[in-house]
Amino acid sequence: MKSSTNSLRLMRSLLIVCLSAAVLTACGFKLRGLFDLPAGLQKMYVVGSQNSELVQDLKDILAFSAEVVANRSDADAVLTINKEEIDNRTLSVDSRGKVRESEMQYAVIYSLVKKDGEALLDKESLLLVRDYINDENDIIGRTNESAVITRDLKRDAAQQIIRRVQALKVN
Repeated sequence: MKSSTNSLRLMRSLLIVCLSAAVLTACGFKLRGLFDLPAGLQKMYVVGSQNSELVQDLKDILAFSAEVVANRSDADAVLTINKEEIDNRTLSVDSRGKVRESEMQYAVIYSLVKKDGEALLDKESLLLVRDYINDENDIIGRTNESAVITRDLKRDAAQQIIRRVQALKVN
């Protein structure tokens, strides 16, 4: 008896979810993209090193808000990653000369050009900096931390580039 009541509740819940989904799609409901890009930038082509994590992050983020096209000729605009550079420097050392604190800098130069050749962003630069502590007793963790920081810097750079594109006034 109790089992049939539970299955009836489950069926009713499933029916409500299905009906809600049908009503929402029938009325034209569409999830809003991650970013609201200008109307003239709805088809984007991203140029950069094919094995670049930044280029892949840009394509992934743009896929939520615009159409990432495979051919340059189909695009409203072309986003080009001109240069990426990662640099590490030592901030402090201990009494034995071992590195205690480091800084990672990630620099990106990018451009955005409309289909007609008009430069919307011409060789804009972006510099992201993160500090981290080196623990000499945890070599594996230090290596992993460096990789995680590098990955986070690239994701942050992609989001900042898209926010910069989002802020443009395009006719």
